[in-house]
Amino acid sequence: MYSPKFKPKLRPLDVIPLHQQGEERFLLRDPIGYGENHMILRREAMPLLALMDGDHDLRDLQVAASRAWGRIVFMDTIIRIVEQMDQCLFLDSPHFQEEKLRKEREFASQDVRRSPMAWRSYPGEREELKAFINDLFDSYRGTVSQRGEPPRALIAPHIDLRLGARAFVAAYSTWRGLPPNSRIVILGTGHYLDGPFAFTDKVFETPLGLARTDVEFLQALKMATGLNLKAREWFHRTEHSVELQVLFLQYLMGDIPFTIVPVLCGGIFPEGPRPWEVEEFQRVIPAMKELLDRKTYIVAGVDFSHLGIRYGDPHPARSREAELALAHDKRLWQPILSMDPNAFLEKVLEGGNPYRVCGVAPLFVLLSLLRHRKLKGKLLLQDVAHMDEGSLVSFGAAGFWERG
Repeated sequence: MYSPKFKPKLRPLDVIPLHQQGEERFLLRDPIGYGENHMILRREAMPLLALMDGDHDLRDLQVAASRAWGRIVFMDTIIRIVEQMDQCLFLDSPHFQEEKLRKEREFASQDVRRSPMAWRSYPGEREELKAFINDLFDSYRGTVSQRGEPPRALIAPHIDLRLGARAFVAAYSTWRGLPPNSRIVILGTGHYLDGPFAFTDKVFETPLGLARTDVEFLQALKMATGLNLKAREWFHRTEHSVELQVLFLQYLMGDIPFTIVPVLCGGIFPEGPRPWEVEEFQRVIPAMKELLDRKTYIVAGVDFSHLGIRYGDPHPARSREAELALAHDKRLWQPILSMDPNAFLEKVLEGGNPYRVCGVAPLFVLLSLLRHRKLKGKLLLQDVAHMDEGSLVSFGAAGFWERG
């Protein structure tokens, strides 16, 4: 199947270090979810990945492997590695393109977006999950600092529920009084999104039930923008940043009816064009702003700084780095609470976003939607979670209340 002239091209992958049987290895997986299997490579095979760029053929890989391993590597060994990677859908190949199209069509035909996180990141049984979230609220009741009318907009994390419990509780405790038939626009972080927005009209299913998407809102947005809003719908399949917000809304609302508008946001990078230079941003944001009526609330599911070994830093992130992350985030909270999207963007992208804030796009969209509204922003909580011995993520909770 693979001739020596075949030039493999690697797709973007997660590469996670592992220690097995006293040996360092690396787990490869597809973060976008086309390939559902993973693959483990020894350290000695990792240099081959750099040559899988579409310009080097299998003979180049064979020569590189022979030099790196200090012995003659036969072509069948290289073919076996490449074949396995292609079967895992790690290569941009004809096989991948066929599977990509098939899987996207299959997902598009489904009416319900089912939870990929249940049983993995939180309990998969309804009553067990309700008890789990109830325990979070009971444990961190002291983080709640605001009563009265619910804020028009929230900022909440999308980190693991246990690690981000204090911030989730601080944010969502303020929404206990949401009125019936509220519409909640959920701005999620599209971690691997290849454009500004991904919309879906699917019903979101979790162990707590079904959350209906406001199809009428999306139809009005489509009419106003003239865009195919479902062009990137696939990215909702495995993305967790919207899903976790749905969980808390279902928990708080119970049997009270509400609808959601799930939106993944991306496409803003230090080296890329600014949103005001991108037509899709300039069509969608004003159109969404026109549709924000009294029944509409907004939540942005975002995390902030990512530091340490897991995120590519040469040194572990510990207490000192946690202090730096919180100080850096504090600078960002100033334009966020002032609802100044351009000032926020300038600060977060300064120096190339060295703290790797992953919620840049949804925060920019949120602030653009809130700009010039008579709201007052309030920071409810900042926090840091250590993901492992050498890596950390920072996040927070905030609300935007109507001025009395």
